[in-house]
Amino acid sequence: MQVALSDLKVNVGKYVALAETIDVIITKYGKPAAKVTRYDKEAWYMRKLPEKITLIDSLFGTIPNDIDLEDVRLARLRMNPEDCVNSATGRNRG
Repeated sequence: MQVALSDLKVNVGKYVALAETIDVIITKYGKPAAKVTRYDKEAWYMRKLPEKITLIDSLFGTIPNDIDLEDVRLARLRMNPEDCVNSATGRNRG
């Protein structure tokens, strides 16, 4: 909803109450100048945090504990570069 600045000055309480349900765009000389929106106590970047933590938790245990990462690194270095690309993209050589 758009409202003129002069109208907002007269009816501030009305538009603050309205902003709890929808965004109110304040116009100055007919052009958008500001937006009044509902205040969220929880920051936007915290809303999906539980989902991200669950995703990260699901990754634990995917690499066996007895694996030696240095052996894996050396094996990758010995691979043909073309094999590395194919293994990363999932394509078979042939």
